[in-house]
Amino acid sequence: MAAETGGARRRVAIFGGSFNPPHKGHSEIVKWLFMKGLADELWAVPCYIHALGKGLAPFEHRLAMARLAFSRYGLPVGVTDVEAELGGPSVTLRTLTHLMEHNPDNRFSIVTGSDVDGEIHRWHSFEKIKELADIIRIPRGPDSPITDVSSTEIREMIAAGDPAWRKMVEPEVAVYIVTKALYRE
Repeated sequence: MAAETGGARRRVAIFGGSFNPPHKGHSEIVKWLFMKGLADELWAVPCYIHALGKGLAPFEHRLAMARLAFSRYGLPVGVTDVEAELGGPSVTLRTLTHLMEHNPDNRFSIVTGSDVDGEIHRWHSFEKIKELADIIRIPRGPDSPITDVSSTEIREMIAAGDPAWRKMVEPEVAVYIVTKALYRE
């Protein structure tokens, strides 16, 4: 994940999330960002340990599924394990600062839902994040071009034995979930 040498700084969008599991809504966000020309490259960052204590599938599975989900479109997308390298609960400011220190030639932005304004109080130092990086807000709701898909709903459907969940994730992710017997309980 190195910056382009010479010329303008590469615009790198940081797309963090639990990706528990990554779903078609996540994939659509990635495609939307490039269609709108908002980034030269995107780095998906699965959280290592959720800062709010949310239970997650093991990190290595979520990392592998994110790589499967985002590699199929031929876009400049990387999936990084930086939050596992940093250890402990995942905090956006810490991750962003680390990435900026190790990639000083890149210009970073943070991808969030348009509903982030109601969640700012839950973010660690959101004002500082805004000073360091642009915020790309993904439209949410009925007028959004992004399919409304929920990882929670997918996990519940898998646990209940409802096969309809397979339509909500990329085929490679569905195979991984079945092969690894994830989310069955």
